[in-house]
Amino acid sequence: MNTRPGLGALRPGIRTGAAVVKTYRLTNRSGADLYAIRVVDPALPGALIRCPGGRDRVARLTGLRSVRCTATGRARPGTWVGDAVAAGRQPYLRATVRARARSGYAGVGAGLALAQTARVTGPGRAEVRYTVTNTGNRPVHRVRVADPALAPARVVCAGGGPVVAGIAPGATAVCRADVRRAPGTYVGRGRADGTDGLRTLGPGGAAVAPPRLAAQASARFTLPGAQSHTPPPPRSSSAAVPPVGRDRDQAGLLPPGAFDVPPEVLDVPPGDPGLAPGVAAVPPGPVDVPPGAAPVPPAAALLAAVPPPPGIAAPGVVPPGAARPPGARQPQALPEPRPQARPRATPRRPLLSRFVREDHTPTGLGMLTALFLVLLPAAVAAAVLGSRRH
Repeated sequence: MNTRPGLGALRPGIRTGAAVVKTYRLTNRSGADLYAIRVVDPALPGALIRCPGGRDRVARLTGLRSVRCTATGRARPGTWVGDAVAAGRQPYLRATVRARARSGYAGVGAGLALAQTARVTGPGRAEVRYTVTNTGNRPVHRVRVADPALAPARVVCAGGGPVVAGIAPGATAVCRADVRRAPGTYVGRGRADGTDGLRTLGPGGAAVAPPRLAAQASARFTLPGAQSHTPPPPRSSSAAVPPVGRDRDQAGLLPPGAFDVPPEVLDVPPGDPGLAPGVAAVPPGPVDVPPGAAPVPPAAALLAAVPPPPGIAAPGVVPPGAARPPGARQPQALPEPRPQARPRATPRRPLLSRFVREDHTPTGLGMLTALFLVLLPAAVAAAVLGSRRH
């Protein structure tokens, strides 16, 4: 085995995975020829044995002669010892001739495996773990763990630094690194290296120095940024204020139609263009009245002088001490109305038609004017008589 006879390759052993070269010397000690000699070696399973001529057997071995066969393979971990057997035929004696020899080797050496994981611990922070395992059958010494891709983050192992003093066969060691970076995606590329200090047997029989054992791993992780809470946009106050009349009707403060004015009072012809329902058409400027008659106040002034019914507050006013009903909105200042286009001018009607209809019946404005003309002299007379008594 690697030039060592018998069991000489058990110590110091052959490094696991290295080449194993095994030589078999076959000698015919009799004077009769032997035929079809084959070699079987359980200590080197799976190896292909080659004899002279490139075949897996010796076709003929004459008396008192010797030949060599060779088997090549890879060293497996552990101890491999067994009896190699050579068997051939002697046709003249009709017999099978056998010979055996004990041999073997030990596959030795430490091995390193590295696993790397990352866990985000907060905004801009992550913890990276490096798990180092000794996959061999010999101890590994002075294992150093580093990650140049995450520098200047420092790797800390059990001893307080980046070096593990020793790892037994099959054991593991865990190291950590606290990474602080700006938000983004990063890839850690860890590396572990060490040595087992073993000098092993080479294929030619020379001693082989211990190699540097190494393992690599990587892990990808994403660091999030600080979460910012954006306040919702303010709601528009103008969109939240409905019309006053609708709001008061919904709040239950006014009965439906409380301030509806009959069209007869305001004398608005049905379908008059440019006017909203319930609004009287009052010509701009002063109104011409007959000579001797008192001036007629505008219709808006007459409506403003009429007090609201008992128990009902004026529009937009809540009575003192009254609780605001549920769902009622706080009265707010309405936006200024936008200037609108003036309606088209309509033909002027005679002034008398505002007081007397075509069938000679008084209109609502005519009745109010007549009532005003009757009450005004009475009020003046009462004032004069009262001043004379005093």
